Amino acid sequence: MPKRPPKAEPERVVRRPKAERKALPPQLEAFAAGDPDAIWRRHEQRGRLDDPRPVALVPGVKNADARAVFEARAHRMKAALAAGDDVVLSNELAEARLVGLWRANSIVSFEALAESVLGIALDRAEALAKAGKARLGLGDKISDSHTAVWLRAEAALVVEGGGGRARVIDGILQIEMPVENAASALVAMGRRELPLVGQGKGRVVVDRPRGVPSMRTIEEAERRRKNET
Repeated sequence: MPKRPPKAEPERVVRRPKAERKALPPQLEAFAAGDPDAIWRRHEQRGRLDDPRPVALVPGVKNADARAVFEARAHRMKAALAAGDDVVLSNELAEARLVGLWRANSIVSFEALAESVLGIALDRAEALAKAGKARLGLGDKISDSHTAVWLRAEAALVVEGGGGRARVIDGILQIEMPVENAASALVAMGRRELPLVGQGKGRVVVDRPRGVPSMRTIEEAERRRKNET
């Protein structure tokens, strides 16, 4: 009878010191620590918002919110144009140029916004925007993250606050809203701004893709399924 080969010795598991172990990506660390939406977050790269959606009109802003802000601002610009109020129109055009408002309605440029949406010549729109920029003290550039904070705030006012507006002057976010709607508007604003907390600290947060449940919901559904079987 042939001899059986000797049993292989069980491999010893050696736990390396923490300093020698490969660290998990930060979003997985946050997920393991109890943050159910961390898995949908992306890290900051080159100081810009890394928005993984296949179609993001304005990085870091829900497309529906971006369009709502565009429509509200386009309405104000058309009303100012009809009333001959160049001060209001120039302020709106200056802000629109700063944040790239035309993107929110899939328009390709400031020129298209002026000529196709407002029906005014580009040179007039540029002159008005320049005057508004000087009046409001606006900078030449604004970061993706600050644009997202601004437009999310205004979307909350437009969509759930019964109207209102937001603007950024000298690095200060200013909001205007009907006082009777302030409570609901501020709650809506906080809900929209919460995913952006932590900007400048090594991560960029975007909304979970529409229709995708949170990881907590996915886990609970999986536990129920296992219990039923």
